[in-house]
Amino acid sequence: MRSNGTGEEHWRTDFIGQRGEGVAREEPQAFLIEMSANEVIVPHFHEVDQFQVFVAGSGSLGRHAAAGPLAVHYTDHHTGYGPINASAQGFSYFTLRARTDPGAVYLHKPGYRERLKPSKKRHGVADGIALSTEPVLMSRKEIAVEKLLADLDGSDGLAATLMRMGPGMVTGGPDPSATGGQHYLVVNGSLETGSEEYAAWSTVFVPATDPALELRAGPKGLEVLLLQYPRPQTQ
Repeated sequence: MRSNGTGEEHWRTDFIGQRGEGVAREEPQAFLIEMSANEVIVPHFHEVDQFQVFVAGSGSLGRHAAAGPLAVHYTDHHTGYGPINASAQGFSYFTLRARTDPGAVYLHKPGYRERLKPSKKRHGVADGIALSTEPVLMSRKEIAVEKLLADLDGSDGLAATLMRMGPGMVTGGPDPSATGGQHYLVVNGSLETGSEEYAAWSTVFVPATDPALELRAGPKGLEVLLLQYPRPQTQ
């Protein structure tokens, strides 16, 4: 596909939901963007809150180098960010949203100011997130929960954490009712919930109206990002 902002070509794979095509919907989105070598996605904003998880290649987000092997970025609705600059090796990231965005609003195009609305303007990056090697993850004896983006105000339910679990360990996720919904993104090992097993780079969305998710680590353990959206009345 070609970027609406620059016309440069990159690749998009949808996992949950579909492109907004100018229409906002109460449906979650999860998709992978794989940028071309040295591509630039120019500054813009969206009408909905979103997380981005950088998983391959290298590059920068605004003035911040999103250092690997894993980096998490959050931005509020109607909050400008960027540019996203890919290196010669490209740059790949998941975009996750609790609501479908109608499409990016680019800051270099006329009329963008008229589309701005009040928001908390939160914007943060947690990078340099290391994943466990297979033998270390398989020998883990206790569940670890690491808080990310701790400097952002989470009074409205916003949160990001990394959970590390040894094989067969079981825990319950936090109650989603105080949030705007939750995305779980498996980044290492596998997640078992109900009768389903989710391998690395799978994602599960839990609406605010659902019960908390029960997580069971697969036979090689589990490392999973839990990304919680702010309650919708803040938008």
